Amino acid sequence: MNTKRLLIVGLIGTMAMCFSTKSQAQSAKITLSPELLIPFSKAYNVGIGGILEAEWAVEKKLGLTLATGVETLFPKYDFYSNYTFLPLKGGVKYFVDPKVFINFNLGAAIGFNDAGTNFLVGGGVGYKFNNRIDAGIRVEDAGTSYAALRVGFRL
Repeated sequence: MNTKRLLIVGLIGTMAMCFSTKSQAQSAKITLSPELLIPFSKAYNVGIGGILEAEWAVEKKLGLTLATGVETLFPKYDFYSNYTFLPLKGGVKYFVDPKVFINFNLGAAIGFNDAGTNFLVGGGVGYKFNNRIDAGIRVEDAGTSYAALRVGFRL
């Protein structure tokens, strides 16, 4: 079984587990987050993206997350093309205190324009301003490494 299929099966299994364990007790919190991407590679200048994330509370301080969206890194030079990909990721979010959280996620980055599929792994920290708005920074690798600055708006 190739890596792409294994990651998709793993994400579907995680999603099924989330729905089956907590669906009757609590519904998911949905967050939409525009992002500014700062690549570590010399091939890319900057990037933008948007992520839609669902979070299910497992414990008071711990949640499981599933996220997807579209992200694009823009090249510094004309001979490179944009790296646009669809992240499919699952993870955990832990609240260190009621306002500060850390998160870890992994999954797949499905590239557009013959970019292929890459393993995606990352983590970060964030601050919850209120029940509707949070902000954070995370570092991910999805075939190339970058930092993502995000502001999340709960729907």
